[in-house]
Amino acid sequence: MTRAKRKEKREKRYCSVVFFLFSFFFFLSNYAYASGEADAFALPGVGARPGAMGGAFIGLSDDIESLYYNPAGLGNLMQSGVTGMMQPASLGTSRSFLGVTRRWQHAKVPGSFGFGWLRMASSDIEITDASENILGTDKLTNDLFLVSAGVRPFVHWSLGATAKYMRLAFADFKEGGFGLDLGAHVQYNPLRFGLVLTDIGGTKLSGDSIDAGGGTVADVVPPRFKTGIGSVFPQPFNWPITVAIDLDTFFLLRGSQDIKSAFGTEVWTYDDHLAIRAGYRQDAGPTMGFGTRLNQFQVDYSFLLSLHLKDEHRISLTYRY
Repeated sequence: MTRAKRKEKREKRYCSVVFFLFSFFFFLSNYAYASGEADAFALPGVGARPGAMGGAFIGLSDDIESLYYNPAGLGNLMQSGVTGMMQPASLGTSRSFLGVTRRWQHAKVPGSFGFGWLRMASSDIEITDASENILGTDKLTNDLFLVSAGVRPFVHWSLGATAKYMRLAFADFKEGGFGLDLGAHVQYNPLRFGLVLTDIGGTKLSGDSIDAGGGTVADVVPPRFKTGIGSVFPQPFNWPITVAIDLDTFFLLRGSQDIKSAFGTEVWTYDDHLAIRAGYRQDAGPTMGFGTRLNQFQVDYSFLLSLHLKDEHRISLTYRY
């Protein structure tokens, strides 16, 4: 057996293991539940492109937003880049995201480093005393800082990790904590599979109570299994079509909570200069949007027709080099 044959056989074996894990967690998610969402501000995801596809991006993991969705996707990037997202204020709350990636060249283990910052800010939040008398207003901020790395040791699969710091600040109260995410990605065209374990062991957020003698306040972000499957393939008219399905599964041995699934599709046309997207997120509603490319720049827009709260708009600008 030639060296190339042995390498291909080894890669297939590793990919089979990852595919098995993906399938196992995908089906396990129908029975695994958890409680608590201390990171609720981050759960809607980031980026206008993933947003227009319902947030189904774990299996695709082919852009800078992999920082948030699946760090293993950083191993798939062919360029360095920077992206910024703005979600205009709704009900006094705005969200923004900044992501930067830097690709390195290596003969055996290529990959990328990345940094991301997600912020949600809510203005004019009332401050009250024990008798519910209004003392004034202040600003509530939630921040998520991400430092990620992804490598691609074999042709068909990649691995990644994210160290993160989550922080909440309101008036004189602050709490924060560190967490860790691990991801894997397998790609056999046209299929792609993603698996992410987030907040391994639970991410504990702690801070001092604003009440005198209140002691320490703590919240825990539960660990989650997140799985995704996607496909990218040309159609008869040579329009690259992307189809993606993600399943966000909470896993703890206490409490209960619904599973969150997401579906999305994307079609690029006009020589890859224009994209049309649509999707659906189970806990939110239908999504849609479009994007356009011009040389190294890309502009994306997404619209979420919310079933529960206010409709959501996102705009992203990306530069790759």
